[in-house]
Amino acid sequence: MSRLLGAIVTITMTVTGVANATPSERAQKVFDFWTAEKIAEAKPFDIVFNERGLAYLRDTDGSLSPYQHSTPNPNGALIDPGQTNSNSGGGRSWVVSLSNWPFGGTVQNVVGRILFQREEGGGYFICSGTVAKDNKSGRSTIITAAHCIYNDENKSFMKNVVFIPNQDETTGDNGTDFDCTNDPNGCWAIDFGVVDENWTTVDFPGNLEWDYGYYVVNDIGQHSGPEAEKALDETTGSLPIDFLPAYSADGDTGPDSLDYTRALGYPGDRDPNFMYCAEDAAEIEDTHFWLPSCGMTGGSSGGPWVQPMDIRTGTGPIISVNSFGFEFRTGMAGPRLSGNSARCLLDQAKAVGFESDGHIVRSSRCRTSR
Repeated sequence: MSRLLGAIVTITMTVTGVANATPSERAQKVFDFWTAEKIAEAKPFDIVFNERGLAYLRDTDGSLSPYQHSTPNPNGALIDPGQTNSNSGGGRSWVVSLSNWPFGGTVQNVVGRILFQREEGGGYFICSGTVAKDNKSGRSTIITAAHCIYNDENKSFMKNVVFIPNQDETTGDNGTDFDCTNDPNGCWAIDFGVVDENWTTVDFPGNLEWDYGYYVVNDIGQHSGPEAEKALDETTGSLPIDFLPAYSADGDTGPDSLDYTRALGYPGDRDPNFMYCAEDAAEIEDTHFWLPSCGMTGGSSGGPWVQPMDIRTGTGPIISVNSFGFEFRTGMAGPRLSGNSARCLLDQAKAVGFESDGHIVRSSRCRTSR
C-alpha cells in the first residue's frame, strides 16, 4: 500500500541567543507561566476507548470526559485485543503490568514529564517524552505522542510546553511542584513541535496511525535549574530510534524473545514515580504494536517503548511511544515507527531553523510505501 505522508511543522517560540546558564526572555515567560495552582489542575492527556469505540480523556481518578464524540469509530473498538498474536499471558513471571522502574540507567535520565496548555482556556495537561539521539548539534530532540504536541480536535499546537527529565529523583516533597532546582536535570522550555500532517487532517481516530512527533529544544537559553551549562542531550544522554521493522513473532516468550518490550512513562496518579510495563509485544494490523497486560495510566502518553533493552545500562532503541488504551480493560497501543514518516519527520525536526517566527512549513518529501 503506497501513501504520501506529509509533515507539518510549527515554530511556536523563538530564542534570543543568551548564555546557557540564563533562560532567555521567552523561556522565562514559560517557566513563570507554571504555578503550583496550574500544576494542581493539570490532567493526563490519556485517550481511551469504550466498547462502542467512543473516545474519552481519562483523569487520574478514573473519571472520563468525552473526546471527539462527533467522530466515533463506526466499527466499534479500534481493535479487538483478543485477536492479537501476542505470546504474553497473565501469570507469567516476566509480564510486568505496572511497576516502579528499579534499574536506573540512561532510560531514567532521558525520559521525563511534559507539561503543556492545550489552548487559551483549554486546560493544563501532562504527558511523557524521551530525549532521542538526533546527531545534530545546537538542539536536542524529544520524541513523544502527536496528541501531546498538536490538538487535532481544536486544530492547534500546545502552548507553554516544559520538559522535566528524570523527575523520579526529585528532592521535592510533593511531586511536580515546578521548583526546577529540586529536579536533578532541571526544567527545559520547548521551542517548537513537529507532527505528521496526517495527524492534523485525517479524521480521528483514523489519524492514530501517526500518533508520534517531536519537540525540539535549543541548546541556548531554554533551561532552569541544575546543570544549566550543558545542552539537554548532553545533560541526560539520549536513546536511538529504531526505524526498521521491530517485531518478530519468533515463538519464544519472555525477556530473551525478540519481541519482549518495555514501555515507560510518568503516570499522573503515581507522581513523581517513573513507571514501566513489560511483556512480549503483539501486532495490530500493520500500523500499531500492542502490550495486552500493560497497566500504564494517564500521563504516560508519549513515553517510550524500548526493544531490546540492556537493563544493566538502561539503553536500547525506541520502537514506539505510548498512544492509547481502553476504558474496559488493560493494554496499551503504540504506533509503529517503521514504514511510515517517523524518520523523515525527525529530519524535519533537525532541519527547521530557530529563527522562524511562527509560520507553518509543509513538506511533501516524506514518502513511504508498505
